[in-house]
Amino acid sequence: MKVSPSISPFNHENDLTGPIEISPQIWWVGHLLENDPFQCHVYLIENGDRSILIDPGSKLTWPHSREKIRRILPLEHIKYIVCQHPDPDITSGIEDLLAEIGTEGRQLVTHWRSAELLEHYDWGLDFYEVQAENWELVAGDRRIKFIFTPYMHFPGAICTYDVQTEILFSSDIFGAVTENFSLFATDEKSYFQAMIPFHTHYMPATEIVNHGLDNIEKYPLSLIAPQHGSIIKKAFIPFLIKELRNLKCGIYLEYGGTRKIELISKINAIMPEVFEAAAFFDSFHRDTQHILKIMQKVFPISRILALVLIDNSYFIKLDSDNDTVVPCNRRKEDILNKFSETFYKQKRLVMGSEIIECIRFDTPKKLYLFPIRNYKKKVTGIGMFALDPAFETSEEILNMLRKFEIAVDVIAKREVEVYRLENEKKKVYTMAITDQLTGLYNRYYLEETGEAELARAKRHAYPVAVLYLDIDYFKKINDRYGHDIGDRILKHFATLISGHLRKGDLAFRLGGEEFMVLMPYTNRSDALKIAKRLQAIVKERGVIDTAEGEVSFTFSGGVTDTDECGYDLQTMLKRADEKLYAAKAAGRNRIVA
Repeated sequence: MKVSPSISPFNHENDLTGPIEISPQIWWVGHLLENDPFQCHVYLIENGDRSILIDPGSKLTWPHSREKIRRILPLEHIKYIVCQHPDPDITSGIEDLLAEIGTEGRQLVTHWRSAELLEHYDWGLDFYEVQAENWELVAGDRRIKFIFTPYMHFPGAICTYDVQTEILFSSDIFGAVTENFSLFATDEKSYFQAMIPFHTHYMPATEIVNHGLDNIEKYPLSLIAPQHGSIIKKAFIPFLIKELRNLKCGIYLEYGGTRKIELISKINAIMPEVFEAAAFFDSFHRDTQHILKIMQKVFPISRILALVLIDNSYFIKLDSDNDTVVPCNRRKEDILNKFSETFYKQKRLVMGSEIIECIRFDTPKKLYLFPIRNYKKKVTGIGMFALDPAFETSEEILNMLRKFEIAVDVIAKREVEVYRLENEKKKVYTMAITDQLTGLYNRYYLEETGEAELARAKRHAYPVAVLYLDIDYFKKINDRYGHDIGDRILKHFATLISGHLRKGDLAFRLGGEEFMVLMPYTNRSDALKIAKRLQAIVKERGVIDTAEGEVSFTFSGGVTDTDECGYDLQTMLKRADEKLYAAKAAGRNRIVA
């Protein structure tokens, strides 16, 4: 006589030491193994002397399942034993069951691929191969369908569907790894998080998962009873199927068979965020700051750096801690040779900063090194992850860190291109505003910056002086000694002017032998003193050696300021030019203010 359990259905907080009726005549008869996050469930379809036992369990759980079943029906009433796949956690208990009730009149229900393996146990059972029986089992009034879900995880994997209750016994699908066991899932989102490590590691590919889900969704579902994890109520099913379809599976293939399932599942979860950060390039600093925060969910990483060779001549340092691109003056050979010694001997980790002297850390770090390549795949730099020195550095961990190299490599390449473009712009701009012979600013830049400086001076009420200079008798020098000597004198005079200027003064070559100095925070009297000091310097050093002997030169100048002319550049230039010609008319080699 059946003894009904005193436990009410659909109450996951009930005592799991007894059977639980999860739907009319559908029983959970599993056993909770202590400290096991990978619980294996056993289900019984109560059907008189044609009862069906699904995934009977292992030698660890069978004694407990046996007692629960006996509280529902005699063991001899079990006619069909369903094995949805051949793993020991669901099959090794069968031997003990058969030893008690015998094999006569009983059938082992499975796919032919599983049958080929299970027959090696030599239990003496008849096989009921579902593919040969139109994927169904009719047991009296009970009709059971079987759903083919190949390679989830076994080639001949199947799920079992009870047509009467619309319950899916899903085998490994919808299973979860849970630290705190609950017979029924209590929250769809948290349960899916528990499903992620199991599915990403256990299922070989997303395409295979979706193929299995396509077959499952052909049936209406009221409940899902997986072999592992928790039983799933109807309300949670659409969400879990949708999320499961988008889950990247097969990551076990990428990590060398590691047992660190939870860790690689976390890595798998953050990888899309990392590559999204790399895809929408902003700058190395901002992008790696973002990546750093993502990686810190998994690794004790504090900094991301790169040293990248520019134009085969010098390195730039890119740093998640610093938004400034910094040139590194270490010799190229020193850096690349040190990197080669470390990297190509398969020692990707070094302590501290001894690998590169231009990288400094406040506290000791382990550096994980990897190559940065240009668009031609040539190694042109070094990427670095700065890790806590106590961090485990096994080969498994290194394999996991390698997954993040590509994102940083992409960002570094883009930053280098931006840096080169900016440098080219600077070079072009510098050429546009600079006199090529003397290196002083040209008239174009005077017009660009002069008006701005005077407007600022007017706003803040400080004086600005202009010093207009012209080399005396320059045409005669050119005619007698040639333009090469004339050019040398122009360059030498420009050098004397630059060396004599104060910080904030701007020197220009306006054309020919004409020069001008814009002097903020300076009145005419002070500008005259500066001009006279320059005159004394030219008198002492204004000479160059030629094949015909020494050639010396002098200059004349005119000085004005904003007190005299107002804050108008053209007015000041005109007034300073008038004073320059007055100096020349008075005999040259003199300053008029």
